[in-house]
Amino acid sequence: ACSADHDSAPRLVPPPLSLYVHLPWCVRKCPYCDFNSHQAKGELPFEAYIDALLRDLDQDLPLVWGRVVHSVFFGGGTPSLFPPEAIDRFLQQASARLRFAPNAEITLETNPGTAEHGRFDRYRAAGVNRLSFGIQSFDDAMLKRLGRIHDSGEAERAVKMAQDAGYDNFNIDLMYALPEQTLAGAEADLERAFALQPAHISHYQLTLEPN
Repeated sequence: ACSADHDSAPRLVPPPLSLYVHLPWCVRKCPYCDFNSHQAKGELPFEAYIDALLRDLDQDLPLVWGRVVHSVFFGGGTPSLFPPEAIDRFLQQASARLRFAPNAEITLETNPGTAEHGRFDRYRAAGVNRLSFGIQSFDDAMLKRLGRIHDSGEAERAVKMAQDAGYDNFNIDLMYALPEQTLAGAEADLERAFALQPAHISHYQLTLEPN
């Protein structure tokens, strides 16, 4: 018989911890979208929703004691409908409850064609160090078929405004296999995205869900 050396036994190391924060409202819900998102009607309950998120986080804290948060992702919906002050409040309260890595990546999804882009510098001040632009296509006819509220010019201006605010770490969401899209059209979308020099591109196929 042999005895186990407990000091040299392999130890399970939990994977890096990431925090996903869902902000479910949009200016208008896109017809292809199967996410939990809703068209904003009237003034949104920003403070009450942040309170609810923090209560939800508190319930899960015992599951993650001692683990370090390496990334935070605000998804939706259109998270950039939330004012920078609300994002700042959530991040301050979350970092008081959890241990954030010093270089934690904090991403906010944003959609072109809405009025919040003058606030990019304030999102940076709140701690958001990465943006994800839901552009989907640079072809105005494709954007119209998808029910998007922006056009290609607004998309490029939004990215450039973010760059002017100091963002060099940003993602561009693109879709392919759009209605009546050609291969050349899909390649043209990629070329226009490359020209904006994003750190990352998410390129995914349009998927139609039941109903």
